[in-house]
Formats: sequence, structure tokens, C-alpha cells
Amino acid sequence: MKTKITILFAILFISFSFSQTTEIDKPNENSVDVKSPQSEPMGYNRVEVPPLAPNCKAKWKSEKKQKCTREFINNYINRKLNTDLVSELGLTGIFEIDIAFTIDKEGKTKNISATGGPEIMNQNAVEIIQTLPQLSPAMHNGELVEVFYKVPIAFSIL
Repeated sequence: MKTKITILFAILFISFSFSQTTEIDKPNENSVDVKSPQSEPMGYNRVEVPPLAPNCKAKWKSEKKQKCTREFINNYINRKLNTDLVSELGLTGIFEIDIAFTIDKEGKTKNISATGGPEIMNQNAVEIIQTLPQLSPAMHNGELVEVFYKVPIAFSIL
């Protein structure tokens, strides 16, 4: 129980302090705006309409939608993460895992990676994201877009 509380606290703390935004360059006055197909996923905080978790409401403001989806994903990871895997290896200490994935134009997760923790925990994190329920896809400029999402998690085993 203490481990799960520590995980939840770490996820919430890190989620609020972790930024996924990037600086947008100002276009040159002489540049031409050419619309090209999107090859890279957009940042989660940059889309007009973020991906939406099952219990979140489409009528909410964007910030509330982002918070609801972020909390849904964090709670899902917290419920599913098997910290006993590390205990079984006899490891103790504070562990940090960075999970990154893309939410595609259908609201499904893909390109999932997890780094930073013991390999068994990284694999557990990837498996958790693979089972994440389908989300409503993100939209930007009236079009469905893929979104890059990154969540750091930390937990301690004493």
C-alpha cells in the first residue's frame, strides 16, 4: 500500500512539473505557408482538441480535457504497474521510468517505449500502455492528428 501511495504521489508530482510544450518559431515575413502532410506527432499540449479519455467530457474546455485525460492515464498506470517485479529481483531504492508513446488518429496507442528503470519494469510499463483503453483522437485545425505523449513515473521499493 505504501508503495502504491508513493507511486501515485510521484506520478502526480512529476506530471504537473513535466512540460511537453515546445517553442513555436515565428515565420519569416517572406515565408510561404505550405500545407504538408503531418509526419511527426504533435505535442500533447499543442493540439486544439486533445485526446479524450473515456470518462472525460467533450464539452469541457481544453485545459480540463487535458487534465482529465492525464489523470486517467496516470491512474491507469498506477493501478496496473506491478512493483512486485522489482521486489522479486531483490532490488531496492527509487526507480524512475520515462514512458513515451503516440496516440494515433484513431485514439490507439503506438510507438511505445519505456526507459530508465530495470528492464522488467520497462517491459511492464510498455504492456500497460498497450492495454490502455482507446481514447477519442486529438484534432488540430479541424483534422485528426497523432499526438506524442510522455509520462515519467517514479516509485520506491524499501
